[in-house]
Amino acid sequence: MGVRSLRRSGAKAGDATMRAMSRSTREIEIKLPFATAEDAVLRLTAIGARPASGRVFEDNRILDDDGRSLSRAGKLLRVRTAGDRAVLTVKAPVESDTRHKVREEIEVDVEDAGASLRLLERLGFRTIWRYQKYRSTFTLPGLEATVDETPIGCFVELEGDPRAIDRTAADLGFPADRYVTATYRELAEEHAARSGRDVEGILVFLPEAEEDRS
Repeated sequence: MGVRSLRRSGAKAGDATMRAMSRSTREIEIKLPFATAEDAVLRLTAIGARPASGRVFEDNRILDDDGRSLSRAGKLLRVRTAGDRAVLTVKAPVESDTRHKVREEIEVDVEDAGASLRLLERLGFRTIWRYQKYRSTFTLPGLEATVDETPIGCFVELEGDPRAIDRTAADLGFPADRYVTATYRELAEEHAARSGRDVEGILVFLPEAEEDRS
């Protein structure tokens, strides 16, 4: 095999690696509130949902610059650790005001979440909010269902084909007027307003997360 063939082979391997590491999708999703995670899992499995992963702890950090230019533009920059996986995510603004939340999402697997945060800080971004949850993932035809246990309640996220989302929500007993399209930040702000608590730190389990308050 000559040098040119090696280069072509290497390029193809590199392209495949990059495709595996990065994903650009049009995210279509809703949230559904549940009283407990146990109830959510029971109702999902009753309609045929299959477990795709076990219960995993997630730690999410939202970043922005000092002028909050991303937030003001409706964009999101996030570094997430989930088990032994770290993911860098960029989300575009929500596309339209419909019963489903629709936006472009680009995700890249990163080797070191801490190094990624330091790199972003050098570019002028800093952590402006942190939220945590325990997530269990299930699959159903046409969508992925996740059970998210947060400090302010349990939510099932349905992401995938809009028709599959509507069908699954109905099977779970939720009409369209009970769909939740708010972000976890927005849900935390609503909960803080009702409870009289500070929104900062309201969606974290770990005491050391207090250091991220600003």
